[in-house]
Amino acid sequence: MKHIDIHQCVRSLRLQLLDMSRATQRAVDYSIKACSLGSRKACTNVRDAADEINILHRETTEISSELLLMELHAESDLRFALSAARIADALLSIYLHASEIAANSMRLENNGERTGFPDLNRMGEVVNSLMRLCTISIFEEEAGHAETVLHHYGVARLFEQAFYDWYRSTDVRLRTQACYEMAITEDLVQMAKESQELAAAILFWLEGTDGGSASDADTEHIMIGEPEREFREQETVVFPDGMETFLLSIDTCFADASFCSRL
Repeated sequence: MKHIDIHQCVRSLRLQLLDMSRATQRAVDYSIKACSLGSRKACTNVRDAADEINILHRETTEISSELLLMELHAESDLRFALSAARIADALLSIYLHASEIAANSMRLENNGERTGFPDLNRMGEVVNSLMRLCTISIFEEEAGHAETVLHHYGVARLFEQAFYDWYRSTDVRLRTQACYEMAITEDLVQMAKESQELAAAILFWLEGTDGGSASDADTEHIMIGEPEREFREQETVVFPDGMETFLLSIDTCFADASFCSRL
């Protein structure tokens, strides 16, 4: 295979990933707006992105497979080809969960009552921030943003813990009304987990490593330790100080306005 054919294939694959990450990021943005604002237009925008994202996913995986059949001499090209399908799969999964969040947000609005889970909007902001960091990492080919996402691998467990601590303290008569909030929380949890997979795939592409992973014991300690005590000591469930620090670190990453203009 001619070098120029490989170069064109790599370039085409990168453009597909950029388009898919941008489209997925926008869908996530709209899903969070649907959740926090009850916006029907945002919900429609999420749903309307389905065809574009499915087509981009199919084309990305096809080009990735074609590239792997070529004689790739550059290690970076091989890593990219191996990572591209993995990145595309994670993006598609994130979109599907965003779509479910938008749909359940509209069901919640149609139901006319919210049981008042206080941290739902905050969870959406955190997931959106994780996704934006991954998107910037793809656009900038900068591993640091993906590493930031991987560093916060305990977020999904914090989400679960926050919801179920609140749920247990809620009047039994109101629990049946919390079904949509529970479904949205579960999708946010899965999106947080998929952001980890996405960041790991990006890091493998850019640096040849997935950033490592903590053992189950280490993960349990980090995710349950101090935050669990804080949750129990509060009358209402709030995120621990560590989450505030995380959100500040996200703000720092977006200090450069040129980042947002590329999304």
